[in-house]
Amino acid sequence: MNYILLAIFIAIYLVGVVATIYQIYKITVIDAKARGIKHPKLMGLLATSGKSSEGIILYLLHRRKYPIKNITKEEQNEIDRRKKIALVGIIFMVVGAIGFVFFIVRI
Repeated sequence: MNYILLAIFIAIYLVGVVATIYQIYKITVIDAKARGIKHPKLMGLLATSGKSSEGIILYLLHRRKYPIKNITKEEQNEIDRRKKIALVGIIFMVVGAIGFVFFIVRI
């Protein structure tokens, strides 16, 4: 029973990680297209890479040179929606990590 609970918490954490990374990727692609940055999908991959968030930091530094040229209301709504989904992913990660820690402490 205990190991099933552990597997559930790990699964919750992993779902949160995957959801958050995917949403950051999609937000970055939309932002890069709106700014006219070449290769927006590559920029999305760059933003999601790195252990210490250096990918997103590099993207944020790179995009300062490119002001937003054209972003539609639909794209802005899409970004806002994806930010909310990323927040839910972060909540999943926190719940999974807390459950994992409590499980390990109990052993």
